[in-house]
Amino acid sequence: MRNAWLTLPAILLIASMAALAQAFLALKLLFLVLFLLACLIRILQRGRLVSYPRLIWFYFLLAVTGIVWAIVGLLHPGNYELGVFDALRLYGVWSLAFLVLFSLLRSEASLGAIHAALIVAGILISLINFVGAADLVFGSSLVPEAIREQLNLYIAVHEGYIQINSVNIAALFLIVPYLLALQFRADAGRANSGLTKLSLLLSLILTAASGRRALWIVVALTPFTILLGAIVTGGMRVLRRGARRFLLSYALAVVLVAAAAPMLPASLQEAGSVRRLVEAFSSADERTIQKPYLLEGFARSPALGVGFGAYAGYLRSAERPWNYELTYHLMLFNLGIVGVAILGTLFAVYFVFVRRLLSQFKDGAAIPFALVVGLCSLCIGAYSNPYFNGFDYLFFIGLLPYLATFRAGFDPAPTATASS
Repeated sequence: MRNAWLTLPAILLIASMAALAQAFLALKLLFLVLFLLACLIRILQRGRLVSYPRLIWFYFLLAVTGIVWAIVGLLHPGNYELGVFDALRLYGVWSLAFLVLFSLLRSEASLGAIHAALIVAGILISLINFVGAADLVFGSSLVPEAIREQLNLYIAVHEGYIQINSVNIAALFLIVPYLLALQFRADAGRANSGLTKLSLLLSLILTAASGRRALWIVVALTPFTILLGAIVTGGMRVLRRGARRFLLSYALAVVLVAAAAPMLPASLQEAGSVRRLVEAFSSADERTIQKPYLLEGFARSPALGVGFGAYAGYLRSAERPWNYELTYHLMLFNLGIVGVAILGTLFAVYFVFVRRLLSQFKDGAAIPFALVVGLCSLCIGAYSNPYFNGFDYLFFIGLLPYLATFRAGFDPAPTATASS
């Protein structure tokens, strides 16, 4: 964004949604109001409101899908009405909110603001968790209990590893792969600044210390995601010198380590972090327990599913019995084959749109490419975590239709294809 008075509210809003996820709603509402006021002034100066058909169609189809399967949920006996209306708010009301937000962001040169927001968020999330963890370990009571409760900022010490239970760590599924992808792009330029590297370093340290198994796996897979993204978009030539060799070598090394894992010494296999990782695939893990219940529920109504607000027979949350961690199994259970096919097709089409743009406009597309890497990584992380049940993380899914609107290239100005 060219105007600082418009850029700052955008950075604060996006960074707060990542760093203060599911917490401090009043503060985020303040940043939202500041952003909307700045955009209103800009619209009055410009004398027109710019809209983007690809954004409109994406959120329209998403909202219609949500409404249809909310009706299915209401018609299905035994479903919880509160769960149905939660889904209506998520897919209906919030789709309209995201449409407005991304239309306003897209009408200005906002890629730089999104980039800055993710850098700030990476630093803030790391500092918040480091300070909170140190405060608990040393008993200094620097962090008020009210703030700790808002962020669910607690630390558990286990044998061989620690676990930081903070809601904002989930944003690292997007931020760490995004910042890593920039390191491999030869055209990153000023986007790969010292502050970018600092944010990445702090985020990687927090990732390692977090005890989050899914996050460990996603970050470890990020070089694969970068390599696959470069191949699919034809962007191998815009990788840094030696990057292709490193990525291919890394992929081979990971395959060899995975193949040799069963032959590792028993002492290494019993290491706390290794044991923690292996437990994710054990029959005692909560996700493993949920899976057959969701699949059995899907099998009873495979075509249209059971709609939103349905209980699968296994109680994971007493307050919200319709909520489960396995995002894509839950989608199959709620939406059935038809609903999943509709959403799958919608996202696939928009991924194709973005892939074509990245293939056509390779140079200077480091930020959009890195955003796609981060978005794919967030989707992988959501497999075993219900990240798409909240406004904050669902906002970042909108990066896909947002990037699809750059039909004349990743130009900071509104494109000629936008309708006014």
